[in-house]
Amino acid sequence: MKVFVEKSRLETELRLFQGIFERKTVMEILQNIKVTAFAGGALELVATDLEIGLSANLPLEVAEPGAFTVNGKDLYELVARMPDGRIEISEDNDLQVMVANERRTIKYRLPAQAAAKYPQLPTSDFSTSVRIPLTDFASLIEATHYVISPELKFNIGGALMSISKNRLELAATDGHRLAYSFCMAEFSSEEPIDYIVSRKTLLELLKIGSDGELEFAFDKNNLFFRYKNKVLSSRIIDQKFPNYKAVIPDHSDGVALADREELQSMLRRILVFKARSPGVIFKFSPGKLVLERSTPEKGEGYDEMAVEYDGKPVTVGFNGAFVLDFLAHTTGDKVSFAMTDGDSAFLLRPQTEGAMKLLYIVMPFNV
Repeated sequence: MKVFVEKSRLETELRLFQGIFERKTVMEILQNIKVTAFAGGALELVATDLEIGLSANLPLEVAEPGAFTVNGKDLYELVARMPDGRIEISEDNDLQVMVANERRTIKYRLPAQAAAKYPQLPTSDFSTSVRIPLTDFASLIEATHYVISPELKFNIGGALMSISKNRLELAATDGHRLAYSFCMAEFSSEEPIDYIVSRKTLLELLKIGSDGELEFAFDKNNLFFRYKNKVLSSRIIDQKFPNYKAVIPDHSDGVALADREELQSMLRRILVFKARSPGVIFKFSPGKLVLERSTPEKGEGYDEMAVEYDGKPVTVGFNGAFVLDFLAHTTGDKVSFAMTDGDSAFLLRPQTEGAMKLLYIVMPFNV
């Protein structure tokens, strides 16, 4: 196999694959990327961890068709450090891949493995696909993905994606908090669609593009997302997502409106001491919010700010990091806290005018 390609173009494509490779895997070949050159003048790149897979096709000059697999991180790091201009990539059926600049004053060899050993990715013809506005979908992912811990598995190891005729929704929970985001959009699907999308898949979708439309399709085992020359496949999480709508408060006795950046600064200050407990006491009273934190091993803190609030005094404990996460992953000048008492869930919202809406529910923390 022998191909010629612009270094910057190949580097851009290879960068997208770096999140697919697992640092620790029982199958060494899963740290590889499969590279296939076709006689018609196209290069296909494929990587998988057996849960999700990514493929990309790009036109280029193919001198000799062929295929091999090579360590994906090593190939990317080498290509990224090559000088600008055309580079040559070749393999002469000796399981040694050569990467060289056009003048061949730079030549590196990497050990390869046979392409036939690489796992096959599932495929879809996208004949019944649903088109999703990528900008909207990325906004929903940004507003929810941080709730999902990498340690979470099964039904809460991902976010529930729901598509109806005129609405796109994403919900994520870790059992202590919930992020629920949605936007209005027109879809061709007549029947509602609900699937749990893994955290890793969501993070890879954030990298795949910035505008245009994403094509979404599925079969009985896999979800498929196509963007231009790339297809991301993800194994279906065959679990039932928790009934998250049951925990969204349907009423409140009062609403406090706070400056987002000022509250963010306060929380960062009061959480500066790393202690066993991330608990912070929030004291709401007319016109004022006070944050307090006391840790036997580190000391104590007191911080206050003015807020728009005229309800009854409410004292509640929160995991401060959870509230800080919400403030860091939303926009707008103000955020609202809808509350009933110190023992019930609080409903937090950004006060923004955009198409994407976000509800963030956080449970009280025993401080």
